[in-house]
Amino acid sequence: MRKKELRQQDILKLIEGLDISPTMYKNATEKYKAVGTYLQNQGLACDIFPQGSFSLGTVVRPYRESKEADYDLDFICCLGDKKETTTAKYVKNVVKETLCNSEVYREKLQNIEWDKCWTLEYAEVNGIGFNIDIVPGVSESDDIIQLMVGNNLSQDNAELAVAITDKRKQNYFWLTSNPRAYKNWFESINKPFLEFDRINKRKVLFEKSRTVYNSIEEIPEGLERSALQRVIQILKHHRDVYYCRIKKENLKPTSAIITTICAEIASGMNPSLNVFELLQAIADDFEIYSANQTMTEEAFSRQYETKKVIRKSNGKWQIINPVNPNDNLADSWNINPEKAELFFKWVKAMKKDYVDSLQIEDNDFVALLENNFGRDYVKKSINLNEYANVVPTIIKNTPKPWRK
Repeated sequence: MRKKELRQQDILKLIEGLDISPTMYKNATEKYKAVGTYLQNQGLACDIFPQGSFSLGTVVRPYRESKEADYDLDFICCLGDKKETTTAKYVKNVVKETLCNSEVYREKLQNIEWDKCWTLEYAEVNGIGFNIDIVPGVSESDDIIQLMVGNNLSQDNAELAVAITDKRKQNYFWLTSNPRAYKNWFESINKPFLEFDRINKRKVLFEKSRTVYNSIEEIPEGLERSALQRVIQILKHHRDVYYCRIKKENLKPTSAIITTICAEIASGMNPSLNVFELLQAIADDFEIYSANQTMTEEAFSRQYETKKVIRKSNGKWQIINPVNPNDNLADSWNINPEKAELFFKWVKAMKKDYVDSLQIEDNDFVALLENNFGRDYVKKSINLNEYANVVPTIIKNTPKPWRK
């Protein structure tokens, strides 16, 4: 096997090992559905559904404080109440109160109120734990829905919007979110990549899932991974490690920013591209967008007419949420310019580690993997003998000493 192909395969092995396992995926699915059933049985009309990485198939084990952490899986709990006849405070707290009526869920509930969610902690599976973050909300109001339609979102997708609760200091507010419409948007771009060679990919996935599923047909789509999904996972893990190392975890780009940019860049690309070909193309675009830091808006627009995912307008960074045109994902970059500066430094480092590194010396490549994934994890996951610089042993016929 050529050196480049071997290195690509080993990087993928390491990333796949940080993905949610078929066992945990099945376990988490059963757990969140059980929460929904319990809440409904308690008289709380609601619809509970996944959002974020669990919904998009881009889960990667979090890396915090220089170590791998438990999985955080996000779910919306949309109550049947109308936004106009209830309050964010009531919606947020009625979910907690109902969960606390159960001894099982009361014990799992973290004794802390996060700004947008309540967290249930579950027992470890094969030494790895996972949390379920439940974000309470209600269907968005008609005026917000029509505003979104007026901003060129389809009526069907606009009607999927939810008003989630947000607590700042001691006050509760509504925030507009639309994870189901975002999933529709992402899947429309991801579908060609997912469909490419899908039969063979599902066969490989089944071989890894035999202890959980009895046939290929049983494997849920949520466990399938396209080249685009793998690229996003690679970037998310590298981001976590990079920002941890420079001690700037509070400034790292959100997963929504990474996912949106990658999907926008990949849109319209050849779906037969493998993970590293797509990663190269996305890394090249990141390099182009970094010129926004020094070029004027007019000059950038003239030179890169088609590059519109990351842009500046009146001196302000813009990354528009594809399902909410009023939501600028880069708002925080304008509040803290260091975020944008670090973002482009990070993507440059990512390109060096996962694109340029395919050409470096074996010892340097192994050191890079150990630096990004941890020495023990690398040793147990890939065959390092493939990278050993073996020096041939020279056998000499040394004469025996004379005996007296």
